Amino acid sequence: MILQVWIFPKVTPMVFFWVFLIALGMFAYFKVMNYLNQKQLNPMNHWLELQRFAFARKVNQAEMSLLKKFYDSLSEDLAEFYVQPENRGKLRGALFRFFVTVDSMPTEKEVNLFDKLFQSGPDFQKEITSLHDLVVGEVCALEADGREELTYVLQKTDEYLLLSIKGLSKDLLEPGKEAGLYAFRPSSGGYLLKGVVTKQNKDGIVFKFNGTIEKKGEAHLMLTANYSLLISPWPPKEGLQSLELDKNKVLLSEENLDKQIELLRKIAREQKKNESKAFDLPPSADSFSAISERISDRAITFALPENLSPEIWKIQDLWTCEFSFLDGPTFSIKGKLFPVKQKSHMFLFRYVDADEKIRHEIYEEIKKRGGVRELLN
Repeated sequence: MILQVWIFPKVTPMVFFWVFLIALGMFAYFKVMNYLNQKQLNPMNHWLELQRFAFARKVNQAEMSLLKKFYDSLSEDLAEFYVQPENRGKLRGALFRFFVTVDSMPTEKEVNLFDKLFQSGPDFQKEITSLHDLVVGEVCALEADGREELTYVLQKTDEYLLLSIKGLSKDLLEPGKEAGLYAFRPSSGGYLLKGVVTKQNKDGIVFKFNGTIEKKGEAHLMLTANYSLLISPWPPKEGLQSLELDKNKVLLSEENLDKQIELLRKIAREQKKNESKAFDLPPSADSFSAISERISDRAITFALPENLSPEIWKIQDLWTCEFSFLDGPTFSIKGKLFPVKQKSHMFLFRYVDADEKIRHEIYEEIKKRGGVRELLN
């Protein structure tokens, strides 16, 4: 029998060369793929950063859609530049220039967006009662002939404003034209200052204020009044006399997460003691009457009747609230109940299905009865 001996091939410099080329190729492949992946993800990350900035300043969905149109007009490099916190001033200028050049967007929403994003100082927490409450540099909208166009305040006196003419149409600059100036405050809504365009110079136009200010836009009013409320579970639970808690399937919801977690902990403690009734919830939700404390176009506060458990809000998701204004219309609205944290006996009913028409009707009824700016907590 002949024994064959295997001889390992001799390693030559050429072998090392090919191994190096293969490794280099794999490294280059992964670097290119990582670059392409990051390039694809970066625009999304930039938009998420801009969204976070806007949501933190309570920008609503309509205003967010305007911001998205601006963002979509940017190159990737500019988008990355403008989302940096140190470039907020440049973002403000770029957003203004974009809005001036695009005519299809609602100007009042543009003004609201500007103030929410960039005006957070104490001057913008006040209501507007005179020209003194406007701020030099503040973005506003000049309204005349059924149109609104963006401008901003260059100078002000007791009666006059010098407004920028950048982006304004020539026919809006005619001396003697009656006009309104729209300004916005996040805490109280929109304001329309009435006046007339008196003259134009190389720096801007002069707007003479006539002393009239109208509230306009996003302000919410409330009425402190004791009206009878009929609050019922929705949908009605006909024939249901009790509600049993499945201790293994307690549902957590965003609105009452902390209380539900505490309930779970309580269940765990009591199960160890075998005290099953200690964690029973109150009976199923039934209709009850209450008296309103405050009514707004978004919600109602009321004192919970003494015969009801303060835990009742946990066992029913939606309710209907029926109420009538004195010598006015009756409303029946679906909503959710929440305890008011500052007052243990007070509850908040927040509307969930009231459309703009219903909210406007309630707003007008409150305004008719001397309503004031909403404060429900």
